[in-house]
Amino acid sequence: MEFDRRALLISVASSAAMLALPGGAGAAFEQECFAASRRDDRGNFSAARFTLGGDVQSIELPGRGHDIALKPDGSEWVAFARRPGRFGVAISLTSRPPAWFASKLGRHFFGHGVYAVYCKLPSTTENDYENARGIIGVRDATDGYKQIGEFPARGLEPHDVALLSDGRTMVIANGGIRTHPDSGADELNLPDMKPSLVYVDITTGDLLEEQVLAPDLHQLSIRHLGLAEGDTVAFGCQYRGPEGDEPPLLGFHRRGEQPLLLPAPGPTQSALRNYIGSVSADAGGGIVAASAPKGGLITYWDVSARRYLGSSELSDGCGVAPTRHRASFLLTSGRGWLVETEVADVPDEDRRSSPFEWDNHAILVR
Repeated sequence: MEFDRRALLISVASSAAMLALPGGAGAAFEQECFAASRRDDRGNFSAARFTLGGDVQSIELPGRGHDIALKPDGSEWVAFARRPGRFGVAISLTSRPPAWFASKLGRHFFGHGVYAVYCKLPSTTENDYENARGIIGVRDATDGYKQIGEFPARGLEPHDVALLSDGRTMVIANGGIRTHPDSGADELNLPDMKPSLVYVDITTGDLLEEQVLAPDLHQLSIRHLGLAEGDTVAFGCQYRGPEGDEPPLLGFHRRGEQPLLLPAPGPTQSALRNYIGSVSADAGGGIVAASAPKGGLITYWDVSARRYLGSSELSDGCGVAPTRHRASFLLTSGRGWLVETEVADVPDEDRRSSPFEWDNHAILVR
């Protein structure tokens, strides 16, 4: 792990988010519980709640999972299928049976969702591929997750979604890419794609604000979101333009302001390989981690100073979740690693091998 000492000291002075933690982080974090999707060495897919010591709860999935959403009261969590999958499953922390649900015909999930309106109405990001529309589906968590409504995402490929602190403003990361299951992994509109950050009122579906990147960045697909302090939205991008280009891949935005894209310094920007796989803020909201699995790097950024702090190496590392401690993250890898790491001038990490290939995202459950 490598950090800019001067940048770190400036960050400490400017943000309360950088707190020195004692050594032996693994022992302190042993009972923290996370959730993520994964695959075992026989090719079976599952999702699990787990600690660094092992599984607490797991469920087999019919296909590859992607992200996890936690009900705000902590009573259950939901695993979503990766695009172009159509399944989702809500798992109770009690003995209640899992609640399986599916997208409508002619649609599939993009793998992300969020709970809203007092835990009763989870929302899912969906592709209405026959009509080339992005949709936010609304479901009733008290009635088997049946779909009871929807509203337009105001863009193509609404990949990730988050809810601001007011409980009714949703931010949507529209990747801007048109796909169709019949075309496999082909991306059908790269010359005229239009990524955007969109803010909507979830109670009405009304558009509140739309931010579109500069025309020369129209192939910079906005993919993943992390909600940081002061309702600052950190967004991670994946570039679909010429391979020789190296645009900045991490941005920050607050409502009413212009998005700010930040490059990593020097060779680190090249090492990201034009691909951010996951974004998460720490427990205090003052530090953001953004993973670059193709480059084998996790990058760290100061939110208030809008400053790059450093990076750590993790082969195929993509999942990033906060721990209960400031300046600390769980990292997961498709190569079978679980890592608890502190963002500090003298890094401290607990790295453990795992029998699973972990998928792109992870969350803190408790």
